[in-house]
Amino acid sequence: MLAFSMRKFFWGLMVVALGGLIWADNLGMISVSFKFSRDWPVIIVALGLGYMWEALFGSHWWGAKSGLSKRERRQDLAKILEALEKGTISAEDAAKKMEK
Repeated sequence: MLAFSMRKFFWGLMVVALGGLIWADNLGMISVSFKFSRDWPVIIVALGLGYMWEALFGSHWWGAKSGLSKRERRQDLAKILEALEKGTISAEDAAKKMEK
């Protein structure tokens, strides 16, 4: 399964966008005048937006099959493994329950 991290995607996108702006400026296509002493709050805003996105949607909000939180999912898996250790369910049943 492909594990997609929104944080890594976001920062990758930011680096690509920054590189594209610098490249376009070097080619004379656009004029960028970023002065760190003046424009540094933009970096803080970008970080804040990234943290807000993760707080609202989580790391893998689109991949959750059951809609459970990570904690609830861990608790469910612990119950399944406990039942498997006690012998109340078969390995096949445990595998099917873990896929849900």
